[in-house]
Amino acid sequence: MQNGTVMAFSVLYLPLVREFGEGRGAVATVQSAVVLLGGLGAPVAGAALDRWGPRRLFQTGAALAAAGLLLASLARSLPLVVVAYGVLGGAGLALLASSPNMVVVAQWFPRRRAQAIALADLGTPAGAFLLVPLSQLVVERAGWRAALVLLAVLLVGLVVPANALQRLPTAPEGRPADPRPVRTAARTPTFWWLAALRFLTGIGFTVINTHAVALAVEAGVSPLQAAAALGSVSLVSVAGRLGVGWLTDRRGPPVALTASFTSGLAGIACLGLLGATGHPGWLAAFVLCYGLAQGSGGIVATATATAAFQGQAVGAVTGWIAVASGPGEALGAWGGGALYDRTGGYRVALVLAGAALGAGIFTIWQTRRREVEHAAASPHPR
Repeated sequence: MQNGTVMAFSVLYLPLVREFGEGRGAVATVQSAVVLLGGLGAPVAGAALDRWGPRRLFQTGAALAAAGLLLASLARSLPLVVVAYGVLGGAGLALLASSPNMVVVAQWFPRRRAQAIALADLGTPAGAFLLVPLSQLVVERAGWRAALVLLAVLLVGLVVPANALQRLPTAPEGRPADPRPVRTAARTPTFWWLAALRFLTGIGFTVINTHAVALAVEAGVSPLQAAAALGSVSLVSVAGRLGVGWLTDRRGPPVALTASFTSGLAGIACLGLLGATGHPGWLAAFVLCYGLAQGSGGIVATATATAAFQGQAVGAVTGWIAVASGPGEALGAWGGGALYDRTGGYRVALVLAGAALGAGIFTIWQTRRREVEHAAASPHPR
């Protein structure tokens, strides 16, 4: 639900531009606020997970996000949409983000972390596959306000009961957070290289996830077909997530991420060719290549972090690493629109996305296996 709700903004984007008559960069600040809070809220979500457990965390997030979306559906100006949808809704979605979910799974299955994370993360593409086209259908028939109401109802109706029995294997409820493991982790190069990876991943994928539908529509694709294509990206990512999890456990994070991001770079090139030629074959190629890379950055980074920084504060440590994704995603969402406003097209924005993924490949190779093993074996200071 969380990822599907975030990605559904791509079909609300052009209706919001038409509704408020603002530039694409200005309207994209709504999504920038959502993803920025998703990153900046990661340490809070991680610490809350360590202290309260997943049930209270996820149910609270669903209620808060739903309230923000409902208020946004009533807004009559873009600043009010930014506050309600971007800030309040974004704060709730931050508590439902992939990082705390991945940490829960990693602690249940320590011997096959990456594969377990990848399997559990299949709900992420499923949500986008269903919610992006569904939101487009509602937008076409009843408007973007009705789509926000639908997303709010689904968040409360599905997430709250689904997490009624959630818990961690160590039953952490009521345990105070210990900041010492976080300080220890932050002294290692691995921590900062993984943070850099999350930042770069945020830029690269959010440029595409936010603006792919708009680019495809301008290339002559119908809005519903464009939304279906973005939803299909998430369906294809099922194979990509399983593959990168399997490859991470067997060949290591650098090999797995290099293979995945290379496919993502090919997908970005296909999207650029769609914009240049309008040929629908490039849209299908984009769905395949880009879909195989979608979600891989978070899987690899979380698996690496939970292996490197084991202990009672692993949720907080991974949360502080994931905080870097917020500024990256905010820059990607806003930057894609701002570059369009400045250049009249998405070519430069696609170059930015490709450069970010290329730099991400470089960062993961800096996290050496011996460094991870050393960090995992290091005792916490007393």
